Amino acid sequence: MKNRGFTLTELIAVIAILAILILLATGIFINVQRSVLEGQFNNLVLDIQNKAEEYAADLGTTDVIYINVDYLISQGYIQADDGNNLYDPRDNTKMNCYMIHVIFEDGEYKAELQEKSENEDGTCDISQIDTGVVDLLCNGTACNNGWYNKDVVLNISGLSDDVLKNSTVEWTSLLGTYEFQEAGKDKTLTVSPSTVLNTTYNVTIVTEDETYTIAKNIRIDKENPVLISQELEINYSGNQELKIDASDMSGSGLAGFAITSGNCDTANYINGSVPINQAGNLHVCMKDNSGNITSEDIYINQVTFNYNNTSSGTITKVPVYFLDENANYPLLDPERNGYTFDEWVDSNGDRVYSFEELEDGDEVNATWDIIDVEVPVDKIDKDSVGVLIENKINMILVLDVSGSMSGSNLSNLKEVSNNLINSMSFQVGSTISIVEFESSANILLEAGTSSGEAIQAINGLSASGGTDFGNALSKTETVLNGNTFNKDETFVIFVSDGVDSDYSGEYASEVKSMVNTVYAIGIGSGANATKLQMIASSDCYFNSSDGLDSLKEIFTKIQEEIREEVTIKSNNGLIELPNLYVTTEYPFILNVGNGEMQFPSISSISDILTIVNGTYYLDLVKVDNKYKLNGNVDIINFTYYYG
Repeated sequence: MKNRGFTLTELIAVIAILAILILLATGIFINVQRSVLEGQFNNLVLDIQNKAEEYAADLGTTDVIYINVDYLISQGYIQADDGNNLYDPRDNTKMNCYMIHVIFEDGEYKAELQEKSENEDGTCDISQIDTGVVDLLCNGTACNNGWYNKDVVLNISGLSDDVLKNSTVEWTSLLGTYEFQEAGKDKTLTVSPSTVLNTTYNVTIVTEDETYTIAKNIRIDKENPVLISQELEINYSGNQELKIDASDMSGSGLAGFAITSGNCDTANYINGSVPINQAGNLHVCMKDNSGNITSEDIYINQVTFNYNNTSSGTITKVPVYFLDENANYPLLDPERNGYTFDEWVDSNGDRVYSFEELEDGDEVNATWDIIDVEVPVDKIDKDSVGVLIENKINMILVLDVSGSMSGSNLSNLKEVSNNLINSMSFQVGSTISIVEFESSANILLEAGTSSGEAIQAINGLSASGGTDFGNALSKTETVLNGNTFNKDETFVIFVSDGVDSDYSGEYASEVKSMVNTVYAIGIGSGANATKLQMIASSDCYFNSSDGLDSLKEIFTKIQEEIREEVTIKSNNGLIELPNLYVTTEYPFILNVGNGEMQFPSISSISDILTIVNGTYYLDLVKVDNKYKLNGNVDIINFTYYYG
């Protein structure tokens, strides 16, 4: 058979069936919901009746008791939903005025919830209440020794209307109040002080069968609290609070304070200082224990301090509240790694000195000066032979001038020695000593402090005689013993092209123990590598061919090992790079933490440079921000070629 769609009649039938199912499901849901609420109400009724029976049992009377839910709330037997009222879960209406009938039967109390009993104004009708004990009520509820902020109407509970009507009542107080009410007269008394009252009222009730005497402490406070002062202290590291000083004079005492933009009647009151979380036109609310409220207008300013305490670019925003009348607090003094705080500036770039210059809604921004940190730098003259040694060293050259060194070997040694001397920075305290040896040994210069005298000694060398390593090291030890060189800063370069077949290692250990490193260089194939290795520190023996280039290369390598990084102090985060030279062959090498970046051209490094009057400066602020060092600019070093 061919497939076909639904007909119109079939579609209408399906829709109708679905509609019926939806209606049935909706009805079922409503019935289930109604059933749940009805169950909640029934459980609440059982709880009310149990609490009424508990009250009667605590009272111990066997008389009939007739009270309402509101009375059980006032006596603390029922917890109200909102502090004052109990609500019907079915429709959320108040249940306070429901009456409860309690009897004592067969040795137990039995309570029954009955209909509501309300006055025309919606308040509970208390005329039928019989609590099972004669008592005084204050404004229709139990006098709880609390404070009232209005007149208090005293009336008698626990007696039927007929008994009370036919009794006589005598009212007195410690303040001299006296009122006698005959049978048939109203049996209430209104306490109406002009401001504050705190005294005891007594009532004597004489019925046909019995006399009752009751005393209650009545406390009324109609005075509003008085604001004395308010102070908003600046706190940059936490929440701010308004400190309020107020007085309730001789009344009920202060219950708390609040700050609100709305009505003080519905504000949330707390003791002590009040947290501030908004600015603008607000009300300072003061409330006493009787419910009297005083409201004072206040205007709170809010300003925002913006600053970056890291190099990540993230801005820290600190909102601060202050009052115009006490704005003499110091401005925030922020911190940032690697920087010193400079000043606060407003949106116009003008410096801000105090809160008096600020208005509500202002934002100010921090400016910084980078700390003049010391940064390790490799400064290399691209045109020099070898490497510039700018750190302090004590160099001792021990040079072979035996007969075999005559000719090119000696002239080459003079050239590389002079280059080494010229690479040294004598102005930082470096020294140069020169020992020449052949069959004997001589100290030509001891702890010299200028390149001129050292070069003069080198240029005066001449070759003759044999080769004696022992004599050479003996004179080296003499130089060391005669000066207080720092071991870590002292180096020996021992150069020879010959053989001392009689040398057995004397003085070598002593010399090596007194210096940082002993370098030994053998020139040509005739040099005795075994003997020279005995003199050199571990892995510090080099063999040079007879040519000048080979000797230059070895001296350059030694100078690279000896030269330590020079520490240069920045000036406001700028390090001068005079005659900066950057090519692929001579790259600018920047080490940040454990990472190394090589820049093959000026343009490639331009985003971390600053140019002032044609001179290049490495800008540590730019480096810090670019590589997210969080201010720790002292963890960088760089190699700088100049020419």
